Amino acid sequence: MNGRIIKMGVALTASYLAFGTAAAIAQNAFPSQELLAESVAESVDAAAEADSEPAPFEAFVVPGQFALEIPTGWTTQVSASEDMAIITNYDRATSAPALTDIKTEITVVAEPPDVYVSRELDSLIEQALAGAYEIDRYGITSIGGKEAFRIWMVQLPGDFAQQAITFVGDGQGSTAKIVSSYNDDSPATKDLILHMHGSFDFVAPGE
Repeated sequence: MNGRIIKMGVALTASYLAFGTAAAIAQNAFPSQELLAESVAESVDAAAEADSEPAPFEAFVVPGQFALEIPTGWTTQVSASEDMAIITNYDRATSAPALTDIKTEITVVAEPPDVYVSRELDSLIEQALAGAYEIDRYGITSIGGKEAFRIWMVQLPGDFAQQAITFVGDGQGSTAKIVSSYNDDSPATKDLILHMHGSFDFVAPGE
């Protein structure tokens, strides 16, 4: 098992570093963005036809930091420094997560991807080697025209058994880490997570 994880770790790091040759990995690892966009568009159209139904997504903006689309009515919490936010579809203060619940944490650090992501990947691989979880798949993707790196993990301990983590840089020395924790392995859950991650964008100071 450790040998397989070590090989995966080497391949994972190489995949992250080899941006120029990673398109095939990204295409194999993740659902088509076009298909996802069509699915989301169909959901939006269906909601628009029913006046009593709210739009499925709404903008969540942390001024001067970042913005993304989240399901309408979800709970958000922003840190005092405004460089971290937690988004959930349940009340963390009063209840434990149910099978279909999702928690997304966003952190922005003042380090470029080649420094921050490399260190994070080393830590993820080390914990996988220790048996904390399994790395399911990974690859290069694109968010708002910026190259990003995404990794999926399974068999985690605690309230959520699975995670999807996306790293994306702003091109000016900062990196965002988007972590969605979940239990439900359905395509609908993964599509929702991909939509949130894919809608992420940095917001310039003063905006």
